[in-house]
Amino acid sequence: MWTKYLKMMILQKKYIWHTKSYKFHNLAHTEATLIAKNIQAMKKLYILIFILLFSNFQSFTQKLYPLKFDTVSVDTAICDFVFPNPQSDADLQELAKKYDLEKLIAEAKTDIEKSLILVDWTSSRWKHNGINKPQKSDALSILAEVDEGKSFRCVEYGIVLVASLNAIGITARTLGLKLKNVETSKYDAGHVASEAYIPELKKWVFMDGQINYIPFLNGIPLNAVEYQNAIIHHRDKIELRNINGTLNQKKTNKQIKWVSKYLFYFDVNFDSSKSKEKCKEKRNLMLVPLGETNPTIFQIDYKINYCIYTNNLKDFYKAPLIP
Repeated sequence: MWTKYLKMMILQKKYIWHTKSYKFHNLAHTEATLIAKNIQAMKKLYILIFILLFSNFQSFTQKLYPLKFDTVSVDTAICDFVFPNPQSDADLQELAKKYDLEKLIAEAKTDIEKSLILVDWTSSRWKHNGINKPQKSDALSILAEVDEGKSFRCVEYGIVLVASLNAIGITARTLGLKLKNVETSKYDAGHVASEAYIPELKKWVFMDGQINYIPFLNGIPLNAVEYQNAIIHHRDKIELRNINGTLNQKKTNKQIKWVSKYLFYFDVNFDSSKSKEKCKEKRNLMLVPLGETNPTIFQIDYKINYCIYTNNLKDFYKAPLIP
């Protein structure tokens, strides 16, 4: 009987020991998992801090360069710019209807006033997130995700602004901006804005849907190249306007300092409509300053193999073609 009792005690002790061992193992595994997750989170934080510090250092060290371009006649060998027709494009019609864009601009008298309203509307859709990418790259899909609470990059502000402008009959295009050292800069080598063609002015006008402004000099809205030239030669006379008026001098100086480094290489799509037709097997035209090399790499790792290059301002700023 005592032997039987002793065996039961030993078995019970073993059970308790195994149970404690199992619990300890689970606890150790859980702690190890938490530690691993914390290490991963810290790595991401360090990477983010490095990117921010590097970007700030890069911003501080970027130099402004006077840019020169050819201004001879248009090179007819380069294709026309093609844009969607709001009268026949179903997506633009849906965008205008879903977001009541016509009502939004009802009191505006000029295309610039309408543009300022839509620049502000686009900027207010979401808070900028420089990492997130949408599942699809059209304006309706982007806004559907935004309506669910998501936020996106400068690229998406450009797409949404351009689509909303085209939807109300103002011809617009996304505008890629790139640093002089676009090929060797690891991070923060580009920005995306927009340009709209204003018939009453017979010119293209720069617009930033992320930051929410249009640049003016002596009361005249500027295209991207004019904006860069004004920063070099007439910085104190530049006004950055939105629907609330002119940005104060502190905000203006801050924005000009930030954006000026990107105003070096400029590229746009040949075809902004659904057809997305290419020109000589290339989808974009890049404006390159005289004397500068044609960039073929973006941020060290990505090929720029989709551009026709030009030094000619008239090629880049010719009037649009709407089918």
